[in-house]
Amino acid sequence: MTKAHKLMCFLPFLLAGCLATGTAPAVVKEAVYQPCDVAVPAVPHFPADDLTGEEDIWTKGTVLWADRKARQAYELEVRTALEGCTKK
Repeated sequence: MTKAHKLMCFLPFLLAGCLATGTAPAVVKEAVYQPCDVAVPAVPHFPADDLTGEEDIWTKGTVLWADRKARQAYELEVRTALEGCTKK
């Protein structure tokens, strides 16, 4: 076998090394502490706070229903603020 034949046999291996793609650099993720900067929602005025007890049953029911809806809306705001602070 001549040097040319040996080179021809070895050439595909050399070219295969040039064609191989390199691996991407590794990405390292590290947790970094960030203080919570979410504003605490202000406590609203709830409709049931104005009830005196002298109202008729229809007025009491309507006011208590409105109070329930206002409290649910406030609870949603507080939960959203809390999730903003605890989200990972």
